[in-house]
Formats: sequence, C-alpha cells, structure tokens
Amino acid sequence: MKKMIALTLAGTLAASPLAFAKGSLDDAETVLNAGSDYGITQFTNLEFDDDRDDPFEVEGWVDNEWYVELELSTDGTIEREKRRKRQGQASGLSADDIRSYLDAASSEGMQYIEELEVRSGGRVEIEGEDSNGRELEVEFRNSSLSPFKVERDDD
Repeated sequence: MKKMIALTLAGTLAASPLAFAKGSLDDAETVLNAGSDYGITQFTNLEFDDDRDDPFEVEGWVDNEWYVELELSTDGTIEREKRRKRQGQASGLSADDIRSYLDAASSEGMQYIEELEVRSGGRVEIEGEDSNGRELEVEFRNSSLSPFKVERDDD
C-alpha cells in the first residue's frame, strides 16, 4: 500500500511541472500593455502560470540594450523584475506583431494561452487550449500569419 501511494505521489509530482495555467486573450493584452508601458519594444515570451504568486510573465528587450523578465500580477502590476545587459543582438516582435499572431492562433480555435515564444529564424510558437479544453499548439514561420503547423490534442 505504501509503495502504491509513493508511486502515485511521484507520478503526480513528476507531471505537475508540465501543467501550465492558461490566460485569456484579455490577459495577454494586459501582459502586452504592462510590458509596453515598462518599455519593452521587442517581446520574446509571454507565459501564464497560476502555480506562482505572480501568474503572468513577460520577457523582451528594452531599447535594444537590456533584456528583462517581468513577473506580473493579474492586473498587470509588476511584482518582480530581472534585467541583464545585452549579449548579442536583440530580437523579438513588437506588441502589435504579437497581437497579430494571437489573433491568427485564435482563428485556429485557440481560446486560452499558456505560452507564446518567439524563437530564432522567425518561428513563433503558441501553446494553449481550445474552447473544449483540448490542448492546441500553433506554430508560425518566416513572419507568416498562416500557420506552419497546428497540433490538436484529440483526447
């Protein structure tokens, strides 16, 4: 019996880091506005996680000199900030470009966002859920708003 409980607990703990929270498109707008107000001009990551005290995180470049990571409360208030001096070339997308990709993902059925990541080579990956709670991942490439790949969880 103890062994079964231990295995169940271990399985639960192993899977818990894989569970992301989800944010609505309105939450994404709150995060983009807070990042823009802070001075981020090139966004690289938006993340929604309710396992922390500060459920939203945004990362990007301020004035092509500083890379910042901001942890935000649900109303967009900055709770924590990390900065580091630029090493290499700044990259990312503007807030308007991020909004365009979110709209394109929404057209594919995405209702809730877990993470948006801007990757090298012009790739944008958005993970989230559709209106039925099924996982959905939409990938864009080469600055195109037409999805390169759409993966849906059929469970």
